Amino acid sequence: MNGSDLSGLTFLIVEENSFKLSIIRQHLRAFEVGEIIECLDATEAYRTLCSKQIDFVITDSGMSPVDGLALVRQIRTGEKTPTPEVPVIILVENPDLPKLTAARDVGATEVLTKPISAQLLGQRIQHAVRNTRNFVRADKFTGPDRRRRKPGARNEEERRQQDASPLNS
Repeated sequence: MNGSDLSGLTFLIVEENSFKLSIIRQHLRAFEVGEIIECLDATEAYRTLCSKQIDFVITDSGMSPVDGLALVRQIRTGEKTPTPEVPVIILVENPDLPKLTAARDVGATEVLTKPISAQLLGQRIQHAVRNTRNFVRADKFTGPDRRRRKPGARNEEERRQQDASPLNS
């Protein structure tokens, strides 16, 4: 896979299904990532995140008793979280609009639907590594800015200045 060197990054995979976890592990090994840490539940994953340097999280959304959405919410807003801005990909099975919206709204960096392909996972990881977005802390949302900027696009301030011009010039 062409792109950023991932060999220095530590990935945390959170997936309660050991078969699906092994598939994600195989994909990450193919991308030649540094270290892979695996957790079977969200509680263990949060403890791991608080005790080790984690550079990237990939979590299933539908785990129990604590689901991946609660894990991401805790990562983003928890008082003990050492790295609330860590990139997080949430994996959603049987996707529908409410599930995808919920994953985005808890502060996921990227959302992928299961089953995942190695190619798409790699593209999303590379995109997150290369295109960091501003981190937003607001009353109802904490996470990467959901607006995606396109290369060469005008910034918001430029647009507003042009819009403020008099109508009857």
